[in-house]
Amino acid sequence: MADTRKLECTCGEVQWSIAAQARGTHLLCYCEDCQTYARALDNGASRLDSDGATEIFQTLPDNIRFEKGIDHVAPLRLSPKGILRWHATCCGTPIANTLPKPGIPFVGAVLPPGIKRYGPITARLSTIGTAPHIKETGVLNAQMSVIGRMLRGLVTGAGRKSPFFGKDGAPITAPRVMSLAERNAARP
Repeated sequence: MADTRKLECTCGEVQWSIAAQARGTHLLCYCEDCQTYARALDNGASRLDSDGATEIFQTLPDNIRFEKGIDHVAPLRLSPKGILRWHATCCGTPIANTLPKPGIPFVGAVLPPGIKRYGPITARLSTIGTAPHIKETGVLNAQMSVIGRMLRGLVTGAGRKSPFFGKDGAPITAPRVMSLAERNAARP
């Protein structure tokens, strides 16, 4: 479709899209948790750029549609109370990050490095300690954009539908929580 931005996992079993009109924040995150998540997945490290950044498009969950392979989509948590980090179980491709419950509408779609269809990168986050040669930029604007989108989603109801959660509010697949040993082994 001309009005969507199509994505797929490395093996092609999972295909999804983000609506072209979806408002969002295109950023690079260098945090240790994003790097750990990518390194823990079989194919996740392919989504990190050469400096260890994860390219993310933050938007509302109802902007995401799965066209194929939703039965291969599952969440991973780095700790029992961590965010849900969704991936393709078939090949380990990262897909998105969500909050543990759908009540606050938010999704950070994980993009392949260097993708152009999501506007310019407007923020570089969490560089201290992981990429000190890169200056953090756009942090406050990124935070305010997320808060504004979440509030609009709550008020208008636009964020109520999420492909990651059922009508009962539970994740479509039970999350797997990494053990401390697994998490430490995947740390950068």
